Amino acid sequence: MTVTAVGLAAITTAAALGAIKTSGTGGGEGDRGGIFGRNQAARASLQLLPDRIRTELGDSSDSSEAPAAAEVDVQEAIEVPDVVGKSIAEAKALLEAVGLGVELIEDRNRESDIQGDDRSVIAQNPEEGAVVRAGAKIGLTVAAEPDGGRTVTRTRAGDAGSGSTVVIDPGHQSRGDPTHEPIGPGATETKPRVTGGTTGVSTRVPEYEVALQISMNLKTRLEAAGVNVIMTRTTNDVNISNSERALMANEARADLFVRVHADGSTDSTRCGIATLYPGENRWTTPIVARSKRAATLVQESMVAATGATDLGITARTDLSGFNWSKVPAILVECGFLTNSVEDKLLSSPHYQDKLAEGMTAGIIRYLGE
Repeated sequence: MTVTAVGLAAITTAAALGAIKTSGTGGGEGDRGGIFGRNQAARASLQLLPDRIRTELGDSSDSSEAPAAAEVDVQEAIEVPDVVGKSIAEAKALLEAVGLGVELIEDRNRESDIQGDDRSVIAQNPEEGAVVRAGAKIGLTVAAEPDGGRTVTRTRAGDAGSGSTVVIDPGHQSRGDPTHEPIGPGATETKPRVTGGTTGVSTRVPEYEVALQISMNLKTRLEAAGVNVIMTRTTNDVNISNSERALMANEARADLFVRVHADGSTDSTRCGIATLYPGENRWTTPIVARSKRAATLVQESMVAATGATDLGITARTDLSGFNWSKVPAILVECGFLTNSVEDKLLSSPHYQDKLAEGMTAGIIRYLGE
């Protein structure tokens, strides 16, 4: 694809229809969903992708497993240009001209001798060359105005996170345990202790592996922000039930219990990010309000970082990992492994960075309140 004079090209990615996830095998302990935009020109447009991006998405145009054009949906994607060093006005014009949004972030540790949109962009996020969905916001860091004018600020990670404890639970494990445990303390209703999760429709990478990769990325970022991080598991070959994972968070007196999952659905067009939190019941009442707040902040930050479809937050009363928790808890569904495009993204190191970055930003905001 030819790059325009502003150094930016709009491209499209194909979302192939995919496999089926049965109830209780992925997405934590339940399903969520959204819809990709449809375009019958999907297969042809995929051929316009630059080789670098097609490779990242794992596409092979001559694959015998490639879906027929009539079965394919597409979603517009944008390759982010380099706007560092340009004025705010120039950067806005470049980004908005091709369908990307702008978020200004003032660095209060730097003061500019210039006011307003004549200030230069110091840094951008995502960086040049990243592939994002149309409409995604690009964070532009600029020096603060000399008169302390209008400011869009971001919580300083080290200040908010220092001294806090977060327990990260990479969902599932390599072998499920179908034996049952009570859904909550003293409950007669039971559920399987833990399942293996779903599997990528295109990559065949299992959910438990994706969840661990994203979780370890999140751990690194949170620790860099001064947060004390405890992992429920660091390998896939374990047998730890959902209640036992929650009890680990309770024992650590965690400020937040973060459960990391990927989703699945019988509808292979479903896509997007959702965050679950404990609904009100006889076990969760003390943690509902704070959990909901954490879910809201994490969901907002992850959607902003990735440009993914926003499926919102949902209260759940049927999840053992919530009902056994005595500390605020959330479960992040990072995307659908049963959607061809999101499956490939979820195994992409670049996209995993975006997911972990967004999750970190939301968690830090929560810890700072």
